[in-house]
Amino acid sequence: MTMKKTPLIGGFLAAAILIGMFFVPEAAGLTGTGIRALGIMIALIVLLVTETFPIGVSCILGIALLVIFGVSPTVGAALSGYTSHVLFFVLVSFGISQAIVKVPLSRRLLRFLIHLFGYESKRILLAIMLCAGLVSSIMSNVATTAVFITIVEGILGAYDNGADRKKSGKAFMIGLPIASMVGGIMTPAGSPINLLALDFLAQAGIQITFVQWMVIGIPIGIVGLLLSWLIISRVFCPAPLGAGRMATYLESLNIPKHFDAQERYVFILISGIFVLWVLSSWIPVLNITIVGIVGFTLLFLPGFSILTWGEFCSEVSWAAFFLIGTMMSMGNALTQSGVSDWLVGTVFPSSMAMPTPIILLVFSLIFFALLLPIPLGPVLISMLGGPLTALAISWGISPALLILALAICASCCFILPLDTVPLLTYVKGYYKMQEMPRASLPIQLSIAVCIALWVPIAIGILGLAG
Repeated sequence: MTMKKTPLIGGFLAAAILIGMFFVPEAAGLTGTGIRALGIMIALIVLLVTETFPIGVSCILGIALLVIFGVSPTVGAALSGYTSHVLFFVLVSFGISQAIVKVPLSRRLLRFLIHLFGYESKRILLAIMLCAGLVSSIMSNVATTAVFITIVEGILGAYDNGADRKKSGKAFMIGLPIASMVGGIMTPAGSPINLLALDFLAQAGIQITFVQWMVIGIPIGIVGLLLSWLIISRVFCPAPLGAGRMATYLESLNIPKHFDAQERYVFILISGIFVLWVLSSWIPVLNITIVGIVGFTLLFLPGFSILTWGEFCSEVSWAAFFLIGTMMSMGNALTQSGVSDWLVGTVFPSSMAMPTPIILLVFSLIFFALLLPIPLGPVLISMLGGPLTALAISWGISPALLILALAICASCCFILPLDTVPLLTYVKGYYKMQEMPRASLPIQLSIAVCIALWVPIAIGILGLAG
């Protein structure tokens, strides 16, 4: 039996990190417990990136390491991330996404957008990215990307020439996860990172409603999607695809002319969930997660039975579930051990006498830079949310400015395909890891500029600047 070298090397490297952390001297603000917490975090990232174990297994091991090395006093403390309402929202969003896939809703929307924009390959890419972005604005990024991979593979299958298929595959397979992650900015329901940001702001006494988030997120999301399409279509220009082949593909989707009972039920249910989310801005009892759970339950209603329990369990990305749960636990451990405060004090300036847009631009660029050594969005916001809130208060500015910038940047964790979302398309083999930054880096720079220009204006309009 043979074993790939990379996972084996990753295992040895992770073990070396866990041993080596005991020889790292303490520093100002960084205690022995903090060093061990940081060592476990780095070792876990190595295991995840090198795929020494399956993602879920590495995440479970990470929880055990927190207890073994005395970072968390109890198993319950180590599992703190798994008690978050955010994790339950992630679970139900997979079910809602599966319901949309089971009926022709997403395919119907895609066909409409392709007819609207035309059959030219760049316009087809735009239709795919807009469709994925819109769906992802109210669904899990992971689930949305998983749904649209099948559709993209169908489009690529319409190419007769293998070289054209490979060339176009780069554009579509890089564009899809980026669109899903950028689209997730638009509403609080678009990403678990958004819900974590709302939790941090609530702890600071700042309540941002669903509608208020949309005021901030939709302009950045729409501009970000269009800029992403322009950059990707220029860097990885897809090969031409004849109108006849595209028409044949659309026919193969087997979309009924009219909604049947199941599709109508799902459409009404999804619309109702979104309306209740919007109403939560004025009716606090309509919590985003609770509304999602109730809507998810109605997918199993006798007489309609859009989903079965077996279908739901088979479609959940358990890797994403364990990744988010463990990373929130890690974030809590890093905060409680003082690593987060030490990192903020080391990386970020103690004061900045600059205009707010410049501050946000600088911080956004730092956030994106931190996603290289910490290539997982949930980790970044879990680590930095609390200390950045305190930093903003000490500066006399609204914590909403820094936390929203952090959330948007953490949601756009795609400079390399290491996050769960871009990893879904990377494993399809259409592009190499080093090719992605050719498009993802300028996209992140563009989003940093959007944050710097729009977030201060939106915060002022919403009266959240004080």
